[in-house]
Amino acid sequence: MKKLAILSLSAVAAGAFFAGCNSSYDNTIQEDLATDVIVSSFSLSKDDSILANLDTVFFSIDLQRGRIFNADSLPYGTKINKLVPVITFHQGASAVNLTVKKADGTDTVYNYVTNSKDSIDFSHGPVSMAVTSLYNSFTYNYTIEVNVHKLPADTLVWTKAEYSSLPGSSNVAGQKTVMTDGTVLCVTTDGSKYYLNKTVNPNTDWTSSVITMPAGADLRSFNADGDTYYILAGGALYRSADAARTWSSTGVRMNHIYGIYQGRVIGAANASGSWQLVQYPQAQAVALPEGMPVSGTSQPVMFTFPMGDSPQMVMVGGRTADGALTNATWAFDGNSWANISTTPVPKALSGMMLVPYYSFYEKKAFVYTRYSILLAMGGYDGKTNNSTVYLSDDCGMTWYEASETMQLPDFMVALHDADAVVVNQTFTDAALKPATAGRSLLSSWSPVELAYRIPGSAVIGNSMPGSRATEAITSWNCPYIYSFGGVKPDNTLQSTVWRATINRLMFKPIQ
Repeated sequence: MKKLAILSLSAVAAGAFFAGCNSSYDNTIQEDLATDVIVSSFSLSKDDSILANLDTVFFSIDLQRGRIFNADSLPYGTKINKLVPVITFHQGASAVNLTVKKADGTDTVYNYVTNSKDSIDFSHGPVSMAVTSLYNSFTYNYTIEVNVHKLPADTLVWTKAEYSSLPGSSNVAGQKTVMTDGTVLCVTTDGSKYYLNKTVNPNTDWTSSVITMPAGADLRSFNADGDTYYILAGGALYRSADAARTWSSTGVRMNHIYGIYQGRVIGAANASGSWQLVQYPQAQAVALPEGMPVSGTSQPVMFTFPMGDSPQMVMVGGRTADGALTNATWAFDGNSWANISTTPVPKALSGMMLVPYYSFYEKKAFVYTRYSILLAMGGYDGKTNNSTVYLSDDCGMTWYEASETMQLPDFMVALHDADAVVVNQTFTDAALKPATAGRSLLSSWSPVELAYRIPGSAVIGNSMPGSRATEAITSWNCPYIYSFGGVKPDNTLQSTVWRATINRLMFKPIQ
């Protein structure tokens, strides 16, 4: 019954589609004859030697434009030179000829009516299909495209950003980068002056200004909460409310800043050899929990549990009061700290980057679901910099080495004390360019027009009666990781900015 409903829907739609066709389709079609050449379904024959679940790949059929295509591309490396199509027609065509391009530029024509089991080579571009109506009244032309990802979809790809150095001075000797209220703040120094560099999008130009710092300021301790900035100098916490033009002491002793939690600066202070947890605005100092690091911790990441009452602030790594490295994950719920590690980071390190990001799992064949993860990368083990990327999918409780596709490329130098922010880039249909920057980005997928899917049917179209189509997706966000600075193995500062994203996040969403 469902199948009959789908075919009936196709027949109703055909009049609207084919009445608008012009000579570019080599047809002048009457509405009452349109159903003779409708392709009602298209799929590929099962062949596990090519790809598991190949027969479940979804193909869209655009009757108006005569296009058949898989909007969600096949996995990288899939061989498409010997695919057997399975095509059904609404009325039963009298002739179906597939014209296949060969490597040498010549064409081969296959008669699908008499040889429906022939394998077809889709590797040299779209295949043309001419469908002739049941009584040879007319012929309608389709193109069939089998899209394959040009790069591995779940690879974390790093590329140099489109500027070659950190913002600010042309000779950067130190930096600290944070993100607050959607703004990226990169504070740099050339050894004599300090620069405050601001942007909402690291792909665009930065605004830079010369700023002051309190005497003895520890640049790596710089933090921000909206328009209020904080930094440590001489074991004390300083505050600026005028974009770092002037600073004043808060009166709070502090030797290390863990992060800012709901307007409170949370840190550790060494009081005559005894470490305490302190915060600003002033609160009573408490004893530091056993094993909690007092330096070298990663930048914190905030997250909330679906049923949680308050956000959690987590950090990894660092050095404890006795100077030992730790691989533990510590979390703060607004009242107390706890070591939440059940399986800690495989290696004890200081100066790691902790990055909130995403990965994918295949919910069912070719249907992928995005989920949140934490990535820990970089760091220093006391002798060498770490080049391994670690992953947690349970908010930092369990860590393991990330898959090979998530590891850093060989051309990237291992770093410690680098900073990471995650910024969304807006993509549009215009050749996958960021709408804000207008620059080309690495693309692993050629965009196709949005497929409006009707449940149970592969036939699509803009004005199909009964369609559940919604407004077409013309732009979408892709989160990029930006890595700023970092100390190289030769103990010098890396002055370049790098960025990375998972290829799949650049793909246009399927609606």
